Amino acid sequence: MSVRRRQKGFTLIELLVVIAIIAMLVALLLPAVQQARRAAQRASCQNNLKQLGLALHNYHDTHRCLPPGQINNTFLTDNIGRYANPLEARTSQLRNTNNLGFHGTSWMLFILPMIDQGPLYNFYTFGDNVRTNGDAGATTQDLNFVFPPRTELAAFYCPSRRQSMLATTTFQSCDRVDSAAVSVIAGAAPWTQGGNDYAGCSGSAITFHDNANNVFDRQTYSMLPAQLALTVVNTVNTVSGVPSSTSLYTQFSSNVGIFGVNSFVSFRDVTDGTSNVIMVSERRVSPTAIPINQNQTCDGWIWGGPATMISNRNAPHSGLFYDEADSPHDQIVQVCLADGSVKQISINIDRTTWSNLGNMAQGSPVNVPY
Repeated sequence: MSVRRRQKGFTLIELLVVIAIIAMLVALLLPAVQQARRAAQRASCQNNLKQLGLALHNYHDTHRCLPPGQINNTFLTDNIGRYANPLEARTSQLRNTNNLGFHGTSWMLFILPMIDQGPLYNFYTFGDNVRTNGDAGATTQDLNFVFPPRTELAAFYCPSRRQSMLATTTFQSCDRVDSAAVSVIAGAAPWTQGGNDYAGCSGSAITFHDNANNVFDRQTYSMLPAQLALTVVNTVNTVSGVPSSTSLYTQFSSNVGIFGVNSFVSFRDVTDGTSNVIMVSERRVSPTAIPINQNQTCDGWIWGGPATMISNRNAPHSGLFYDEADSPHDQIVQVCLADGSVKQISINIDRTTWSNLGNMAQGSPVNVPY
């Protein structure tokens, strides 16, 4: 007579119970893992801002001033005043044909040697504008090509948002230097690298000229003193009787920030205190293109203007305009103050306090804690 032996193993019910337990454990642990990942990314972003702050301080130690927010040599005029020529950075030219002295670079180019990118800085041809450098590039000693404006730099990306430009996917609607016209340089490739998630603070008021019908007609105001004076409103406080003068533009004395067109700021000019003034912030990068003025953001670390400067006129993460500070982190935006420290600021910060943080010489105290 044969003896039937029982096979060891799980029954179907036992297997289902084990699977259910594993699923419950995964469901319980997954949020914690995601939270830990977000915390690590936030810390990495904080480190990027810290490195940018250190680089700006090193630049200041070397040159006795901070780099200009952007460099522009040509200007246009609207019904308010003059603004940087939007075509200066993005006009396609052959190498060594820059008769108008087009430039169009941002402050980020000038700190490259301070973030261990000296070789990349040395390959930039300052006699040509941004577009030409990005299309024509330069030849290395080993006969390879390098295109400084189209080079990905990890220090310019917030890892919570992206680690590359994502120019053909998530952020394909962003305006870029090469969006305006076809290159005159044969074989020039589309600009799909070289984005940035950080920006210098220009102040607490209107920074950019906008054309509602043409996103390519957008650049930084740099009004002459007489033009700026026409924007000033003189009033008297009905309670104290103290007269005051205000303006809606960032170049006015009470609204001015650290970065601007051809700016030349040293830390001694930050009279509101370096621990009370924002130098660099996370910026808004939106996948939305319509309406133009409100949502379509610019992208490119080398491009001076809306791609590399923000205004504190709106609260962070308000969604009101492309020029605001914003962040992919939950409920906060991270900033580097002029003293080099990095702070996490709630998106629900008091509006007046946020404006004061953007101004370097307003004379108003900043409420703490903020």
